[in-house]
Amino acid sequence: MDLLRTRRPPAPLFAGLGIVVVIGFAVAAWTVWQNDRALRTRGVDASARVVQVTEKKGRIHVEFTAADGRSVRTMVGQGDEPPGPAPAVGDEIPIVYDPQDPDAEVADRRTSPNHRVAYLLAATAAAGAIGVPLATVALVRANRRARR
Repeated sequence: MDLLRTRRPPAPLFAGLGIVVVIGFAVAAWTVWQNDRALRTRGVDASARVVQVTEKKGRIHVEFTAADGRSVRTMVGQGDEPPGPAPAVGDEIPIVYDPQDPDAEVADRRTSPNHRVAYLLAATAAAGAIGVPLATVALVRANRRARR
């Protein structure tokens, strides 16, 4: 019968790890949203040369010259799906980048604004912010019942 007994984690440990995960998702959502906002408000248009395309994940790495004259190599925004076929190495594509941080992720100008990743991260953080306290209360109650 010992095989059927469930060993539950301590509630403070569960709650602490849950809070850390929720904060991690919230920070990731905020970071993605801030990058999108920076491109929208102070983005600069440029032309970039495709230097690498990762077929498996569909990631496009580009190289361009920033307004201050330095050469920048970075990745085009994830989830950006341009119309038509994916660009090949050597192709020129229109991009927008943040002049304050040109090394950060850039956006392909041919795509429509895509905030899917930011929304998913924020929704996960919100679900965790609701779910972790509820699950912690349920765990505390279950641990109390098990002690009786």
